[in-house]
Amino acid sequence: MAVNCGGPGPEEFPIFREFWIEAPAPNAERVTVYALLDGPSLAGAFRFTIYPDAETVTDVFATLIPRTAIAKLGIAPLTSMFFYAENQRRHFSDFRPELHDSDGLALQTGGGEWVWRPLRNPKTPQISSFWDKNPKGFGLMQRDRLFEHYQDLDLAYQLRPSYFVEPHGDWGEGHVELVELPTDDETNDNIVAFWTPSAPVEAGRELSFGYRLRSMSLDSRLHPGGRAVNTYPTRAAALGSAEPVPPGMQRFIVDFSGGDLAYYLGDPSRVQVMPSTSSGAISRTFVTPNAKIGGFRVAIDVQADTGRTMELRAFLKADGRTLTETWTFPYAPENAG
Repeated sequence: MAVNCGGPGPEEFPIFREFWIEAPAPNAERVTVYALLDGPSLAGAFRFTIYPDAETVTDVFATLIPRTAIAKLGIAPLTSMFFYAENQRRHFSDFRPELHDSDGLALQTGGGEWVWRPLRNPKTPQISSFWDKNPKGFGLMQRDRLFEHYQDLDLAYQLRPSYFVEPHGDWGEGHVELVELPTDDETNDNIVAFWTPSAPVEAGRELSFGYRLRSMSLDSRLHPGGRAVNTYPTRAAALGSAEPVPPGMQRFIVDFSGGDLAYYLGDPSRVQVMPSTSSGAISRTFVTPNAKIGGFRVAIDVQADTGRTMELRAFLKADGRTLTETWTFPYAPENAG
């Protein structure tokens, strides 16, 4: 549980005080563990049914009894580390091109939309909220699996597992909260994601929930559509592009790959980018075939309003059919890394 993580008061860290393990029968495919959670603000009883494998699956069921009202309760919290990657340039000397345990937050909304949000190492603490009703899943994913992008023989960042949470039953209204903290060291876990219910957490009111936690190496099995595989912010002039960045604009280049995208490389004029923003303005977009990844490269030129963060969104469609997940990214010039 996450208690007041990124909240108005000090964060609380409840602990498991006791565990009970059911001895598995010979040739069993699972093991069941019970646990007692205890903290100043709540107590809880947990059951973990663990299916060990190369990609382990755990079913979690919990009953919580709040001792006090809790301002922000985080269910199924995941933590990770993001130092830098292609979407955020490094500002110091290191031979490794990228350093992260996860590079994005994946979401499947209650309505079925798939969303991809690249992670950041911000200059100041940042909190992003993704409001939903009865979410189908969320997770911190390590999507980039190429050793050449990390060049770390010892830590093997390309092998770090992804973790995806799939709720059992209806969780009601609330939001997935993403907390991004600044760090100048790759040993710090500076990323947290969890579900926060909209209903107030009151003292003595019992809460019950369950979910499946999947560990995985490739998230391409989660949904059949195209995925955002690269994000590049740039203000460079025309180098490498026939379309120069207009003065005063910020360009985001997003590569989409997978799904049915390779089919449309034969007739790229059918593919459209569908962009939107919460504020500021999108001056133009264009789509270019990218045969190197079997997909398409999208460019989005934006102008931010002073003092406001743009919540950018974009996906690809063709012939009235959605082809990809929705890429989303917050942009404010003062927080750009």
